[in-house]
Amino acid sequence: MRDYSEYRLGESPDETLDVSTRDDNAEAALELIKQCKQKLAIISHELDPLVYDQADLVEAMRQLALKSRNVEIRIIVFEPELIVRKGHKIVDLAGKVSSFIQMRKVAKEYKSFNETLLVADNSGYLYRQSTERYKGKLNFNGRRESKHLLEAFNKMWETAKPDANLRRMHI
Repeated sequence: MRDYSEYRLGESPDETLDVSTRDDNAEAALELIKQCKQKLAIISHELDPLVYDQADLVEAMRQLALKSRNVEIRIIVFEPELIVRKGHKIVDLAGKVSSFIQMRKVAKEYKSFNETLLVADNSGYLYRQSTERYKGKLNFNGRRESKHLLEAFNKMWETAKPDANLRRMHI
């Protein structure tokens, strides 16, 4: 597993790194979320439990959500029923800080979209061309590619809908 803590979101040179294992993906996602200050966008079919359902990553997301009023965490998923059934920690967190974390189910016209992405603060990204493989690209300061990925994300977000399975009320 690689250590990505030497890279700085929005400050490191524009260098694309290859990731190829589950551990690399988990470490990269964790480091991007830990360094994120305001905007986080994620597309993941099942919120890949081996990457996103890890206690330290969920804690980093919680810290981000509580950082300021201007934080915006948006997540698009494809299988909300499965995610909830498996007891994903991010769904739990989203219920507790729903003002900052929004989750939506992808619209039918994007059901064939088979990519996974995470974009942090419009500058860093983790991208996999296939949800079935952990081979992907990581960049802590790839503003041009982040902009392109966010454009695709925003198109999907506009048509995605809230899903009752993802709404959990905590009293």
